[in-house]
Amino acid sequence: MLTLRPFQKRFLKAVDNPKFDVVALSGPRGLSKTFLLGRILSRCMTPGDPLHQPGKEYVLGAASLEQARLTFAFVRGELEGTGEYRWIDSITRLGCTHKSTNTKLRAISSNPKTSLGLVGVPLLCLDEPGALENVGGERLSDSLFTAMGKVGSSLKLVLAGTLAPQATSEGHWWFDLVNAGTTGSVFVQLFQGNADRWDEWGEIRKCNPLVNISPTFRAKLLEERDAARRDSRLKGRFLSYRLNIPSRDESVTLLTVDDWNQVLARPVPPRQGQPIVAYDLGAGRAWSAAVALYRNGRAEALALAPGIPSIEDQEKRDRVPRNAYRRLVEGGRLRIDAGLRVQRPAHLHRAAVEAWGTAAAIYTDRFRLSELRDVVGGANLIPRIARWSDATEDIRALRRIAGDGPLSVDQPSRDLLGVSLAQALVRSDDQGSVRLQKKSHDNTGRDDVAHALTLAAGGFIRSSSRRPVGLRYEVA
Repeated sequence: MLTLRPFQKRFLKAVDNPKFDVVALSGPRGLSKTFLLGRILSRCMTPGDPLHQPGKEYVLGAASLEQARLTFAFVRGELEGTGEYRWIDSITRLGCTHKSTNTKLRAISSNPKTSLGLVGVPLLCLDEPGALENVGGERLSDSLFTAMGKVGSSLKLVLAGTLAPQATSEGHWWFDLVNAGTTGSVFVQLFQGNADRWDEWGEIRKCNPLVNISPTFRAKLLEERDAARRDSRLKGRFLSYRLNIPSRDESVTLLTVDDWNQVLARPVPPRQGQPIVAYDLGAGRAWSAAVALYRNGRAEALALAPGIPSIEDQEKRDRVPRNAYRRLVEGGRLRIDAGLRVQRPAHLHRAAVEAWGTAAAIYTDRFRLSELRDVVGGANLIPRIARWSDATEDIRALRRIAGDGPLSVDQPSRDLLGVSLAQALVRSDDQGSVRLQKKSHDNTGRDDVAHALTLAAGGFIRSSSRRPVGLRYEVA
């Protein structure tokens, strides 16, 4: 007979507890989450078990039917041998029926339309909520949570999965649910490491309790940990899936989580002198952005979005969590060019001058360069050519001042830059050069502010290297 570990017993006890309408488990891969969901659904389909209600329908949800098959395999492995069930397992359908009681189990993918009308469903298991894409996943969660309030519905939601790859920050419903902890009718069990101690065995073991009964699993984690110490590309994967700390590595992301946390931890000095200002001008779906970088490392940011479509429609279009852009507008760092489909460079430049005064130099790429020249007049405007060498120089400059200092970000600009950096991806060539690339082909990734920050960082480093050296005198 299988012996459950203490954390597994606590999770299953919460499922049995009528006090909780929502029971959530988030932790690294290898935590037996899929097995636990399979065990719960097997119990739901077994007559005589406290979770079983004859003639009812139970539901298994996942990002795709292929993902659902992993959990479904546990259910089938436990029940099929009894001969009491009919099974459906095709490309488009997945489910089973207990013959004598007509109790059913069906699987659904992350389509909110398939989760509507869940009246009379006693329990739904959702596997890997962090794998659901933002908008579809949020709509699915809305349909599930609102189904709990319907008359005649006693729906209990059981959710299990890592935070990666989608639930990486506030605003994603799974991230917010897990980090709120156990409260009221919601039970949360969270296994997550400390990024500052990511490679310490005690920290890894705490997040992966099954290493205590599996020498093979222990050896695998130690092997992956040692590889991550040597290769930053593997570190992001190790943090995301072995410590449940959503992270990207520097081979695909502009700044790593570690670098961004170092930036946020630095004291922010006051404004000093004239800043270097960089613009990234967009059109159509893109925003326009401006970043000011002062000689002492202080950075501030502004962005300008078109007024048409509305900011709410832009959130839906870009598939970001609800109110993600609205909060930036309310914070004053995202401006709206009301009534226009293409925002004006003059509007952004005016806001930048009002905020930061005259710039020591203005950097920009060549997109809409003529329009910007008409706006800035006699300012020191320096265009950057969009070639691999220039892009590599600017990205390395940003990573240098982020990792080693002095880059810091004023409090009002942090959310805006954080949203943009989360969308900012890079790609490399065979010679080791890097450049920013769009996250999507339909221009829904908001990396505009991160691009402006990168241009400013390149100008910051170049101006530092050209700073005149004081004269030295010798007396003979």
